[in-house]
Amino acid sequence: MADRCDVFICHASVDKQAFVRPLAEALCRLGVIVWYDEFSLRIGDSVSQQIDRGIAAAKFGIVVISRAFIGRAWPEHELRGLVNRDVEEDLRILPIWHGVSKRTVKEWSPSLSDKFAIDTQRVDAQEAAIKILRTVRPDLYGKHPRAEHERLASGTAIVELQNEIEELRRQIAEYRCPHCAAPLSTRVDAPVDAEERHWDAVETYECGLRTFGGMLEHPCPSDPNFPSFEDYDLVCGQTADDEWRCDAWARTNMARLVRLDSSYGRTEAEARQRMEATYMYRAGRMTNQEWFRIQTNPLT
Repeated sequence: MADRCDVFICHASVDKQAFVRPLAEALCRLGVIVWYDEFSLRIGDSVSQQIDRGIAAAKFGIVVISRAFIGRAWPEHELRGLVNRDVEEDLRILPIWHGVSKRTVKEWSPSLSDKFAIDTQRVDAQEAAIKILRTVRPDLYGKHPRAEHERLASGTAIVELQNEIEELRRQIAEYRCPHCAAPLSTRVDAPVDAEERHWDAVETYECGLRTFGGMLEHPCPSDPNFPSFEDYDLVCGQTADDEWRCDAWARTNMARLVRLDSSYGRTEAEARQRMEATYMYRAGRMTNQEWFRIQTNPLT
């Protein structure tokens, strides 16, 4: 037995675009569980088996009767399955007349013509979905006023929700790094001028990005323009204590924003290695533990 569903939609394929697909989509937006071939069939499924399972699982059978429906093999196969269950009184058929008159339906199926039907010459797919909701899911119908059902059926509610989500994302983005989405860690006001007449915000993110009044003061390591190690000239020399000191002189404007502190070592190679480790740490390619190990252990 397939999972239970509220309605099974029996229809002719030529009526999909104009009415049946909009009806199925509106019903889904209203919360109705729908068996509809475009929603329920998967590649490789046996069509006849899945249709029979869908009919067996449904509480209601929606039959969209049109001139294209009458005399077609597949729709009539589905209808026979629904009628059999209707006779057993565990399923109700809900007919929809789509471009046909009661007389036409009566000539084709007197039993269906005697049932109260929705006429698409008077209502559109969304209005039909609301009428069906009242019958198949009175619990859902009673939860909202009519205007809310109209918003749900038309998709307006979904569009509004999507817009709200986008607005929330936009607001959240203001508090995250634009390069790596790291959260904002601090925001403090600081004077722009020496006289402290003008102030602006210093924003620091967990990744290291820092801005002052919207101007970049330190880039995020994920910024495509983050300086490479080659953007520094290394200048090494011995100190009065016979240590080697290595300084990194920035060659580009971006490199000037990422200041690398002087490094020291017993040899020039050790001082250079520690300077490179400092760069790797600032670039987010080395952990603090790895950096500390290189700074405290002699070069081997």
